[in-house]
Amino acid sequence: MQIHMVPVERDSLGESPIWDERTRALYWSDQLGQRVRRFEPAGSAYREWPVPKTLGSLALTENENVLLIVLSDGFYRLDLSSGECSCMYEIPQPRPGVRLNEGRCDRAGRLIAGSVVTDGGNAVGTIYRFSGDGQIEVLREGMVIPNSVCFNLAGDKLYYACSRAGVITARDYERSGTRMGVEHEFFDVRPHGRAPDGATVDAEDCVWVALIMSGQILRIRPDGTLDRKIDCPAPHPSSIAFGGDGLDTLYVTTVRETGMLIKSEDPRSGAVFAITGLGVRGVAESRFRLTHQAKHWGVGR
Repeated sequence: MQIHMVPVERDSLGESPIWDERTRALYWSDQLGQRVRRFEPAGSAYREWPVPKTLGSLALTENENVLLIVLSDGFYRLDLSSGECSCMYEIPQPRPGVRLNEGRCDRAGRLIAGSVVTDGGNAVGTIYRFSGDGQIEVLREGMVIPNSVCFNLAGDKLYYACSRAGVITARDYERSGTRMGVEHEFFDVRPHGRAPDGATVDAEDCVWVALIMSGQILRIRPDGTLDRKIDCPAPHPSSIAFGGDGLDTLYVTTVRETGMLIKSEDPRSGAVFAITGLGVRGVAESRFRLTHQAKHWGVGR
């Protein structure tokens, strides 16, 4: 196994890495820096796009020149050619200390995203599902920091966690429908560190999760047992994604500060790392899929 630092400027709060196999590029968000970032390992080409509000996460769409991005108050379309950022669907939050954050598409191309409580107030964090026809559904309420959203290979199991609680939950999930099963515990992170953050699933259906408070990355088998643990060079890894031509490189975003509990002076904090030699491959990320609203929103053009 080898770990090296991606040669780009550090983030304030790196999050939501995602690999686009069409452009052979890694995208990720600098949340507090309010910018979408892209790095192409072949040739080391780099670009970034400023956004007008705190940036939670991002998703690929069926158009490689358009991203769906999650800002603090809604879902937006980012045109990578022009840099234009336009609101698709606004989700007002109950108070200034609550904002949208983590997000990932399910296997049917619907975006699952959660709101995070940043002010220490009551637990009103919510997980939403945003469909390409403009429909919004509430999947879970009463959380503090929803995180670790990912899906098994079949798309019929949803994983998520509240970082504050420290337990990854699993629910049966209707891949193209709306029914979901009851919550059950998949993996208790607390004996291995604290605060599950970003997560992904590999080609063997194992769950990988970044532990933002303990500086580690775990691989968990589908039966809920621990397979391996990796120490991150920076103290606060925030999220992970498989990328590279063979989807065999694990990219790791990290954090310098969150605006809440974390602030690090470590010179590696905020860097993006690439881990190779794991002997594991990822799977291509699902893309946000529009239906009859495609022409109006312009994502499919």
